Amino acid sequence: REHLADAGGLQAFLGQADPDDPRLLKVRGVTGMGLRLTDALGRDVRLGARGEPLFLDRGSDTLTWQVRPTRTRAALASGAFRATLDFRLVYE
Repeated sequence: REHLADAGGLQAFLGQADPDDPRLLKVRGVTGMGLRLTDALGRDVRLGARGEPLFLDRGSDTLTWQVRPTRTRAALASGAFRATLDFRLVYE
């Protein structure tokens, strides 16, 4: 296994945090929910923070994250929604 940081790379996700729960990505178009981002091990990804160390199997170039809607304390209003999340991978 190759450690991504050993290969000279760091990752981060940048986006606007939900005002009711800063661990979640803010969505537009609905209220009462945000998006939770987790890594392949189920660990929460903190917006704007350097990511936890990740490992790539030799010969692999795939990293995986999951996004799931998560309820917040705001009044729930259904409908279409959207969100913007920037991904940064920096090689040094």
